[in-house]
Amino acid sequence: MLRACLYLFIYVLSIRPIFAVEVTPMVVTLSPDDNSSLSSSLVHNKLPRNIAFDIQVYEIDFSKGTHQLVPLDDPPLWVFPPSLFLKPGQSQRLQFKWLNKEMPSTDKSYQVSLIEQPITELNSSKKSQITMLLNVNLIVHLDQAKLIANLLIKDTHVKGNFIFTKVNNEGSGASRLSDYEIKVKNGSTTIKHFLKGELKAGGYDVFFAPKSTSLIKIPISTALKKESLNNLHVFLAD
Repeated sequence: MLRACLYLFIYVLSIRPIFAVEVTPMVVTLSPDDNSSLSSSLVHNKLPRNIAFDIQVYEIDFSKGTHQLVPLDDPPLWVFPPSLFLKPGQSQRLQFKWLNKEMPSTDKSYQVSLIEQPITELNSSKKSQITMLLNVNLIVHLDQAKLIANLLIKDTHVKGNFIFTKVNNEGSGASRLSDYEIKVKNGSTTIKHFLKGELKAGGYDVFFAPKSTSLIKIPISTALKKESLNNLHVFLAD
């Protein structure tokens, strides 16, 4: 019973920021070639209290199979304002811009973390209350038009009603699964065909970072015989 309560408590903690602070959009694409506009996200305070955030920027490193965060003291990604103070129901727009004159050799991804700071309330009755400080994260992808992805399909296998496939992006540019049509062939016969964005419309997409490996899963409804699995191939076409 105690373990069940602990799991429930952890679950409540994990979902609470979703309802407390709303960020729209949570994933931003920044194109530095277009200097005429700024990318931005809107932060909305849905809590019944004041809230203050400091902002920390991390580079996301995809090179080791799973993403790792590298904190940046002087990030090339400009975030304004560098801190936020929001009253209940108040919103603030965060703006993003690429600062460096030199561009990186690959597309980059950054996590912008909004780290809540304690606020001293004047009302003494609030001092005895426990306040859970929140961290809210959003992602900014740096997209350079001249850099393209180069995807190679590896290690396809079937488990249940899904085809699992490893995809190596050997290019310098990033892309997403929703950028491609997907065809699953058994020999010369197409057994499944998804249009661009079709899986994304159902809530599924995969980000292919430069020089990284990703695992995708493709739903299938056709029963496949074991002897036919050696002829199974997945194709991504842009």
